[in-house]
Amino acid sequence: MDKRIKELLEQCLFERVQVAYEQMMEAHPKLKEIAHKAAVLSEEIEYSTNMDAESKALMKRFLSLSSEVDYEYQNYLYIQGVRDCVAILRELGIIM
Repeated sequence: MDKRIKELLEQCLFERVQVAYEQMMEAHPKLKEIAHKAAVLSEEIEYSTNMDAESKALMKRFLSLSSEVDYEYQNYLYIQGVRDCVAILRELGIIM
Protein backbone atom coordinates (compact mmCIF):
# COMPACT_ATOMS: atom_id res chain seq x y z
CA MET A 1 0.00 0.00 0.00
CA ASP A 2 1.25 3.46 -0.87
CA LYS A 3 2.75 5.25 2.15
CA ARG A 4 0.62 8.37 1.61
CA ILE A 5 -2.59 6.33 1.39
CA LYS A 6 -1.66 4.49 4.57
CA GLU A 7 -1.02 7.82 6.35
CA LEU A 8 -4.41 9.14 5.20
CA LEU A 9 -6.17 5.97 6.39
CA GLU A 10 -4.44 6.21 9.77
CA GLN A 11 -5.43 9.88 10.06
CA CYS A 12 -9.02 9.00 9.17
CA LEU A 13 -9.03 6.21 11.75
CA PHE A 14 -7.63 8.55 14.41
CA GLU A 15 -10.32 11.14 13.68
CA ARG A 16 -13.15 8.57 13.71
CA VAL A 17 -11.94 7.09 17.00
CA GLN A 18 -11.79 10.59 18.49
CA VAL A 19 -15.35 11.32 17.38
CA ALA A 20 -16.56 7.98 18.75
CA TYR A 21 -14.76 8.65 22.03
CA GLU A 22 -16.33 12.09 22.40
CA GLN A 23 -19.78 10.68 21.61
CA MET A 24 -19.27 7.90 24.15
CA MET A 25 -18.25 10.40 26.83
CA GLU A 26 -21.33 12.52 26.18
CA ALA A 27 -23.63 9.51 26.19
CA HIS A 28 -22.19 8.05 29.41
CA PRO A 29 -21.73 10.68 32.14
CA LYS A 30 -20.30 8.12 34.60
CA LEU A 31 -17.52 7.25 32.16
CA LYS A 32 -16.85 10.94 31.60
CA GLU A 33 -16.59 11.41 35.37
CA ILE A 34 -14.14 8.50 35.69
CA ALA A 35 -11.98 9.87 32.86
CA HIS A 36 -11.94 13.27 34.57
CA LYS A 37 -10.92 11.71 37.88
CA ALA A 38 -8.11 9.81 36.13
CA ALA A 39 -6.85 13.04 34.54
CA VAL A 40 -6.92 14.85 37.90
CA LEU A 41 -5.07 11.96 39.54
CA SER A 42 -2.46 11.99 36.79
CA GLU A 43 -1.85 15.70 37.43
CA GLU A 44 -1.63 15.08 41.18
CA ILE A 45 1.06 12.48 40.57
CA GLU A 46 2.94 14.77 38.19
CA TYR A 47 3.05 17.66 40.67
CA SER A 48 3.29 15.61 43.86
CA THR A 49 5.97 16.62 46.32
CA ASN A 50 5.43 13.44 48.36
CA MET A 51 7.03 11.18 45.75
CA ASP A 52 10.73 10.95 45.05
CA ALA A 53 11.92 11.53 41.48
CA GLU A 54 12.41 7.83 40.75
CA SER A 55 8.89 6.91 41.88
CA LYS A 56 7.44 9.82 39.94
CA ALA A 57 9.30 8.77 36.76
CA LEU A 58 8.12 5.20 37.21
CA MET A 59 4.51 6.32 37.63
CA LYS A 60 4.74 8.59 34.56
CA ARG A 61 6.05 5.68 32.48
CA PHE A 62 3.19 3.52 33.72
CA LEU A 63 0.58 6.14 32.89
CA SER A 64 2.11 6.71 29.46
CA LEU A 65 2.12 3.00 28.65
CA SER A 66 -1.40 2.62 29.98
CA SER A 67 -2.54 5.45 27.72
CA GLU A 68 -0.77 3.92 24.73
CA VAL A 69 -2.40 0.54 25.37
CA ASP A 70 -5.80 2.20 25.64
CA TYR A 71 -5.26 4.03 22.33
CA GLU A 72 -4.25 0.83 20.52
CA TYR A 73 -7.21 -1.01 22.07
CA GLN A 74 -9.63 1.66 20.85
CA ASN A 75 -8.20 1.45 17.33
CA TYR A 76 -8.44 -2.34 17.35
CA LEU A 77 -12.05 -2.29 18.52
CA TYR A 78 -13.02 0.30 15.93
CA ILE A 79 -11.44 -1.66 13.06
CA GLN A 80 -12.89 -4.94 14.32
CA GLY A 81 -16.33 -3.34 14.49
CA VAL A 82 -16.02 -2.27 10.86
CA ARG A 83 -14.90 -5.77 9.86
CA ASP A 84 -17.80 -7.35 11.75
CA CYS A 85 -20.27 -4.95 10.13
CA VAL A 86 -18.97 -5.76 6.63
CA ALA A 87 -19.11 -9.50 7.38
CA ILE A 88 -22.72 -9.25 8.56
CA LEU A 89 -23.72 -7.17 5.53
CA ARG A 90 -22.11 -9.79 3.26
CA GLU A 91 -23.89 -12.64 5.05
CA LEU A 92 -27.18 -10.82 4.63
CA GLY A 93 -26.46 -10.36 0.92
CA ILE A 94 -26.58 -6.59 1.16
CA ILE A 95 -23.02 -6.24 -0.17
CA MET A 96 -20.86 -8.63 -2.19
